[in-house]
Amino acid sequence: MAKYRLNIEFTEKDLSTIYNADEKVIVVKHTTAGENNQVAWVSFKPFIHNTIDWENDFAVYASTTEIQGGATISKLSDKYAGTKIVYELSKGYFANAIPTDELAENTYAVKNMMKDNDALTFGLAQSVAVNGQAFVNHPINAISVPYGQGAYMTPVEKVDVYLRNDIRSSTVISRIMSIALPVEYSGSEGEHTITYDGAIGKFFPIN
Repeated sequence: MAKYRLNIEFTEKDLSTIYNADEKVIVVKHTTAGENNQVAWVSFKPFIHNTIDWENDFAVYASTTEIQGGATISKLSDKYAGTKIVYELSKGYFANAIPTDELAENTYAVKNMMKDNDALTFGLAQSVAVNGQAFVNHPINAISVPYGQGAYMTPVEKVDVYLRNDIRSSTVISRIMSIALPVEYSGSEGEHTITYDGAIGKFFPIN
């Protein structure tokens, strides 16, 4: 299983400014299919040296949280998932896992079979550790799926990093006002390091 790490560096001066503004580091994980609706994977108060670690394993989740900017996703059911499988939500949990060859590689699928709900929110969730603190199955995207219908999701190893003072982990993001730095992992790349420059108000890569 592939492992990934993102190192984020700050100076004491910039940290002081960030804390005075009550800002946090926001990390958003990407999927394909029009990006769906982006969700803050993690939001945290930084130190001088920060590490974010994750592996490429995913879960599917379901929620009754309506998808709107500022809403915090509350997972009601989740299940560790594999690719090329359709996970059907019925009886309040992902009761059926149906293999299929119709899905592309690295694609996950869900189907809403909850009759009492016109639509539910589904998405992918992924565990992550920030400075050694583990966060289990945090949502990375959100899709509204009506009853009887399904959705497909393909994650990519790409994150956006920026600062905000009004976003918590698992919050649906309507728009990004800060300058975001995209960090993409490709091939055998498993680690990147970025730093923040308060003089220009943005992150930039070191390696």
